[in-house]
Amino acid sequence: MAVQLDWLLRFDPGVEARHEAEHGRDRVAGLRRLVLFGMIIYNSYNLSSFAVTPDIAGLSVVARLLVITPMSIAAAWLIARVGPAARENILLFGMIAAEATPILLFWLTRAPLGDYTFGEAILVIIFGNVLLAMRFRHALAFTLVSCLVAAVAVSTKPGLDPALRDVLAMQFATACGFSLYANYRMERLRCRDYLRTLTAQLASEAAEAERRIYQGLSGTDALTGLPNRRVLDETADLWFGEAGTAAVLMIDIDHFKPLNDTLGHPEGDACLRRVAALFATVASGPDILAARFGGEEFVVIMRDAGGAEAARLAAALVRAVEALGIVHPGRPDGLDVVTISVGVALKPAGAAGLRSALFAEADQALYEAKRRGRNRYAVAPGADGATAATSA
Repeated sequence: MAVQLDWLLRFDPGVEARHEAEHGRDRVAGLRRLVLFGMIIYNSYNLSSFAVTPDIAGLSVVARLLVITPMSIAAAWLIARVGPAARENILLFGMIAAEATPILLFWLTRAPLGDYTFGEAILVIIFGNVLLAMRFRHALAFTLVSCLVAAVAVSTKPGLDPALRDVLAMQFATACGFSLYANYRMERLRCRDYLRTLTAQLASEAAEAERRIYQGLSGTDALTGLPNRRVLDETADLWFGEAGTAAVLMIDIDHFKPLNDTLGHPEGDACLRRVAALFATVASGPDILAARFGGEEFVVIMRDAGGAEAARLAAALVRAVEALGIVHPGRPDGLDVVTISVGVALKPAGAAGLRSALFAEADQALYEAKRRGRNRYAVAPGADGATAATSA
């Protein structure tokens, strides 16, 4: 995400969307309060109209109370229900209408004190640029339109003293310049503060993403893509410490060294990856984990699994690996495909099992499966009454 600000103090679209998501609600709440507050002050000048512009006092009350006030209430209601761009545009057009009203009344009145109403227009400029803190691009448009309208009114008002005409024009231009510059400074400070905060947040998010990637990589075996020994040990400690049953399947690829010696290590690595992919497919659930134990050895652990269930999985794995048909021309036993041997151990329910002890039991069962001819599984004695050694 680019972090930039143009000369109109506009964010890039992505940054603008993020800023709106983080601060839009507060912006709306603040604007609604200010609009309603400004409406009260704005209407208070109806009282002075009877003293300063008695000739158009009725028009003044109608314009403020029956035109601008409903518009303000509608704007306060609407800005909470539209997008950020429409919200700021509503403020802009509302402020232009609020500014045009006192300027029009100034131009229309012929009362002796009527020229004093021009000060109300200056207050509206300050309210819009400073209190409402319109976005700078909107404040710029509001100020330019207001200057143009005021210049036309001052220059064309009948009977206005030339000296007063110049003074009023200078006062209005000065108010416009001061308030617009104040708006620019506040908006620039707001934008830069947000960009500094955002830059820090993005750096933190990037660092966190890298940390997670590193953690994922550090928990993954580089060759097979399975969880590595660290993840296996941590998960086994957690599951074996629970009250429920748990099963361990210690798996070894039969006669793997002759495969490497005959076909070479690249083919041996390819064999490990294919077998690991099979294990990953079978062990795909919240209560089962397949991991690489080291070399050509793998381990599958199961949570809340009895001996019969573990034995069924062991038999299925033995058959599935043989069905892969991975060529193994170097086997000394006459078979020509890759097979596995599996040893199964079980942690009974209610017993806290140590990882090392259960792994040792599964390793002894694996040794028994190999002793009986490989390409089979064996179950440690006492595992739910399962057979001590079984072919697949």
